[in-house]
Amino acid sequence: MKRSGFHARPALPALVALLPLFLAAGPAPAHDLWLESSARGLTLYHGHPPGLAHDDSAPKEAPIETVLRVDCFGINASGESRDSIAGYPVDFGGGCAAACALLSSGYWTKTPYGTKNVPKNEATQPLSSWLSFESVKRIERWSDAFAGPLTADLEIVPLHDPFALRDGDKLRLLVALEGKPVPGAIVLYDGKPRGETDADGLVNIRLRRAGIQLIVASLRTPLASEKADETVRTATLVFDLEEKE
Repeated sequence: MKRSGFHARPALPALVALLPLFLAAGPAPAHDLWLESSARGLTLYHGHPPGLAHDDSAPKEAPIETVLRVDCFGINASGESRDSIAGYPVDFGGGCAAACALLSSGYWTKTPYGTKNVPKNEATQPLSSWLSFESVKRIERWSDAFAGPLTADLEIVPLHDPFALRDGDKLRLLVALEGKPVPGAIVLYDGKPRGETDADGLVNIRLRRAGIQLIVASLRTPLASEKADETVRTATLVFDLEEKE
């Protein structure tokens, strides 16, 4: 049944995707992007997840102006998408086997006076600049249909059921963008680099504990524009691993 505010979209064909989230990628402090499950459904946050915070700052909902699209997927990977967000909370509803969100914090420019959230052509003494896109995916229930990309965004895709694993097991991932493997992507787990994708965009990540799992990676590509030198895409994969005896 189609949710109010969403428009139906077909499932995308197989292959998979990528990466981490640094809200202002580069010299600015890193912040995680994740979807949290609660009584009201899935909620989008940015900041530092509980238990992984680098300071005492509380999690914050992503600024609404940065949200470009949210997607809710059923167990067969058929999806419903909403690209007009009026306010928080963003209601993903309770029927999502997986959910995705795409955000952009816009143009960032490093200057001698700090990193500014403006295009290069509007900054004083620009040193480097980039256009930032961030994506996040949370899997609530596994389906073999999720062993491929759900969107054309940068995305991290498990190649097998992550819920069947326990802490200490390795999870095989494919990193891709628009269905194409991304080689050489640095993949992080709990905020630390754990591996690099091979020529086929594949990497193994060892799960080190039960609970909320955050796997991230980042991709930089040159951008021929007066506004920025490059595009920085980051993505986060989130799922909750139950503790097993």
